[in-house]
Amino acid sequence: MRNKMGTTEKKLKLQLFGRFFLTDGTVVLGEDTLHSGKLTRLLAYLLIHRDSILTHQELIEVFWENTSRSPESALKNLMYRLRTALKILGEKQFICTMPGAYRWNPEIEVETDYELFEELITRLRYPQLELEEKKAICQDVILCYQGNVSTRLADEPWLLPRVTWYQSLYMDTVKSLCEIYESEGAWNDLEQVCNKALQIDVFDEDIHCWYIRSLHGQKKYDLAISHYEKTNKLFYETMGIVSSEKLRDAFHGMMQDTGEYAMGIWEIINEAQEKERPQEVFFCDYQVFRQFYRLEARRLERLGIAEYFLLLTVRRSGNAWRKGAADAGIVEGMDILERILRRTLRVGDVVSRYSSTQYVIMLPMCSYEASVMVAKRIKKRFTKSIGQRKLELLYELEEVCGTE
Repeated sequence: MRNKMGTTEKKLKLQLFGRFFLTDGTVVLGEDTLHSGKLTRLLAYLLIHRDSILTHQELIEVFWENTSRSPESALKNLMYRLRTALKILGEKQFICTMPGAYRWNPEIEVETDYELFEELITRLRYPQLELEEKKAICQDVILCYQGNVSTRLADEPWLLPRVTWYQSLYMDTVKSLCEIYESEGAWNDLEQVCNKALQIDVFDEDIHCWYIRSLHGQKKYDLAISHYEKTNKLFYETMGIVSSEKLRDAFHGMMQDTGEYAMGIWEIINEAQEKERPQEVFFCDYQVFRQFYRLEARRLERLGIAEYFLLLTVRRSGNAWRKGAADAGIVEGMDILERILRRTLRVGDVVSRYSSTQYVIMLPMCSYEASVMVAKRIKKRFTKSIGQRKLELLYELEEVCGTE
């Protein structure tokens, strides 16, 4: 674009994904410099609708509804403030005033990341794409998507459908690229793309599964197991899902494959053993705990000795047994109980969170009398730690048995 003097003017660039800003390549006008959520939203609205004439009534309905006694004056004042802020990019007339309306100056070109994103998505849908070309476009899509739209904009009713649509397209593209990377055995690339995608949507099971497989492919077994357990905990605490079937299948597939490597005994021991001396009780996912329980029950039956299984339940004082949902107070109580268990139990004990209100504990090499003492000690410390919270801790103790 050339001005009247014949020199080339820089196009403005708008970034919607991640941190919102408008720049000429030298100066940046964005959320931090505008210092106003409403100014940011108005600028975004003008730019996204820059090919349209926007009436006063439309803008008032979008930004004020019934929140202002004099919306016309409020709009005029906000537009004046925005024009003043835009002067940081030059003295051009960025916003045109028309009878009963405003619009972005059509002579000032603006390149946007979201339109580039849409163009790349359209190219990705071409039916005759070669694999390498598809991979390159997927990589460009992911590079273009710098993150979810800023929280100052994302919840706006006029933008929310578009935000949701963009995130869905991004995640679909990530999954297409994951399939390609997995087929090529590009495990490091797969790890990186999954890691970025999980920052966008931490609850996508498919991405978690690919992430586990990427770590497995690089023989990062400890990291893969750790990620599996953390993800199960996240899903349980936020959605009440004890163990995702997809995650479990990915994890079990990894464990089976791991056993197929022909390594020497000391290599296997070095891989299996903990890298640092354990300092506290062993916490694990419930699926791991269940397997440990079954193995321990078999061992005890063979040896003819007894060990005990402890169930701890946090509940509201006076509530009937096993009744009521885990409210905010119980969540706090469970956090307190976890800290007590970490300080109280032995290194060789095994603990798992069974439900939103319960922990299960294996007490190896601990007699019944000693197990009762452990349970009472935990309960006493819990009662002391909860302060004025109306909570109580119930414990049940049973012998570990191998069959129903």
